Amino acid sequence: MFSVEGRTADLNVERRLRTPMLEALQERGLVPLIRASRLHFFEQAASGTERARELERLLEERAEAGGEEPYVRGDVFCFEDFAHYLVFGDVYGGGTGLRAGIVYDAETDAPAEKLEAFCRNVAEAFEAAAHTSAGEGARDGGGDTAAPEHVVWRSREGQTSGAFDPPAVVPDAPAQHAAVTAERSRAVEILEDAGARGFLQRLGEAHADGRGAEMFAGGRGPEQEALVARLVGAGLVRREVQVSCRKDGHSIFRLPSPEALAIVTASNAVCSECGSAVADERAEELVTPTPLASAMLKDGAWLLTSLRSILEGLGVPESQTTTRTPTDEGTAQVLASVCGEPFLFVMRDGDFTAAHARRAIEGETEAQATRTVVVAAGKVHDEARARLREHARRRMRGGTEAEVVFVEGLEHASEELRPVIERVSEEALTRELYELDADAGFNVGYALAARFRLTHRKGALRDLAASAAGAMSGSLREF
Repeated sequence: MFSVEGRTADLNVERRLRTPMLEALQERGLVPLIRASRLHFFEQAASGTERARELERLLEERAEAGGEEPYVRGDVFCFEDFAHYLVFGDVYGGGTGLRAGIVYDAETDAPAEKLEAFCRNVAEAFEAAAHTSAGEGARDGGGDTAAPEHVVWRSREGQTSGAFDPPAVVPDAPAQHAAVTAERSRAVEILEDAGARGFLQRLGEAHADGRGAEMFAGGRGPEQEALVARLVGAGLVRREVQVSCRKDGHSIFRLPSPEALAIVTASNAVCSECGSAVADERAEELVTPTPLASAMLKDGAWLLTSLRSILEGLGVPESQTTTRTPTDEGTAQVLASVCGEPFLFVMRDGDFTAAHARRAIEGETEAQATRTVVVAAGKVHDEARARLREHARRRMRGGTEAEVVFVEGLEHASEELRPVIERVSEEALTRELYELDADAGFNVGYALAARFRLTHRKGALRDLAASAAGAMSGSLREF
């Protein structure tokens, strides 16, 4: 998946300056692909570079003299893992002005800095082309010799998380806004298992009621012991040894391991209440939830962490997401801007019912989202599906774009969300670059989107091949 970010400037670039601007950008290492393709055609047709440029000039003059559409509407500049685009709009004629942007994926380093550098190059190329044109006009005894306008860039509206309503942000939610660390990623992998979540919830309730030792009074079977070992490895529970007085049953102290108990008993320590040796008191092994477990289970925080990881993998940066105040226990909402399109993700740690659907509709209205995605750890009830689908149909009949997507469980969430996000991204890119289609002779937005898909597919195939080679190497070493 890819993202699109752009800048605009209230500047009408005259037709005669557009080709010189592209030439100035090429001198800065930015090759305009549409113009390069045209020049290649002209070179073949005119048998030489000089004649090709003369042919290009004649066609530009003919388009301007005949009142045709501008010969140059913009161009695209492709690099290994990102692409820039430049569109010459006519702000004074009701257009959108000069537009510059970047198309990038999750693996692109520092896209904001790359966009800033590109906008700076465009501004310098415009000033260079304008100065050259003014100098030629002065030598010819006419023309406009006024100083060129300065290009003032601004962010495209709706392409940043600032488009979301600030009051919707949770002010103090460290569990929800904490970085997706390796520790949290391991915890989420385990918490996606309903059995593991249920065990942790029961364990937390038992400890809150002072019944932690009762859960394992009858011992632990192999499956439960394996689950505890996984939870310990993920930092969600810790093993402890509780030493209690045999006389009145009160807890004397807790130790982190049986080894620590051995050290204490070897020291001949005694109970402060009854005076008996600690070695003679009752010792019980406990499994205690850690603060990480409590934080991840609260208000569906583990779902938030999982969703953020999934969205990041699909190319939606964290800067384009905003967590909203939970509406009820076990439910959370996240707003995400996908190429300027507002998504509302409603997550439920359990079944998603009609009552949750009603609150999701309220959240969608407040956020003015065009797409609602329900992610439930449990089952999405039929009545909830029907209510949200009918709401989407009513919005569409009223002329508002609307879509609702349901995801049950986290196991295949990435695969289910990928086609939705890719389609929205492609549509947004097509809308952004449609003015270049006539110049290129094909759908430029679709071509760039397909290019990113092919790049990811080749990367996936390389990873698969490397994995297969590693497995084969490992199997050969066994002989």
